[in-house]
Amino acid sequence: MFSKALLFLLFLHISFCSSVQYGDLTKSQGSKQWGPLEVRETVKLMSQSLGNFYTTEIKTGYLEWKSITNSTSEHIDTKLITNEIFLQLSKKKVPFVDTSIREEAAKEMGFGRTGMVSPETKLAIGKFKSPSHFIKGEINEVVNFESGKKIQYITVTIVLVSLESNQIVWSEQSNFYKTSRVEGYGF
Repeated sequence: MFSKALLFLLFLHISFCSSVQYGDLTKSQGSKQWGPLEVRETVKLMSQSLGNFYTTEIKTGYLEWKSITNSTSEHIDTKLITNEIFLQLSKKKVPFVDTSIREEAAKEMGFGRTGMVSPETKLAIGKFKSPSHFIKGEINEVVNFESGKKIQYITVTIVLVSLESNQIVWSEQSNFYKTSRVEGYGF
């Protein structure tokens, strides 16, 4: 009887400890580390601002992502931010190109010219699109420690650069001012 009760308690412990809970991203709150709140706010601001700029000012041309550089002490997955902004802009019909696959595409076009590919599926030559603008960005921070608190000012800056003129034609910045208690401060 005792072993059955022990097994039951062990089962309950494992069941409760191994469960996963998902939260509502729109209700996420700030934390000591870079998290869902910062990602959500950055993506919202950047995709709205850049989407509006593209549709009202540029109107034509293709964009290409270069990179977002993380120059902070935080572990920030910049590809996550890039992908989410890209997804939001794509929903607004902002066109993008990926020039990193040109070499593979050119090989496939060459193979199509050998006659070994059916005419209805071979790739046409002369249809590549060139980007008219590059998107790039940087995440920076200033950190201070005062009275057992970490005070952090984080900026996410994204710019749109015209390839024709090398002019920065659009920029936006998302800012976060975070204060958190530092454990073991003063060692």
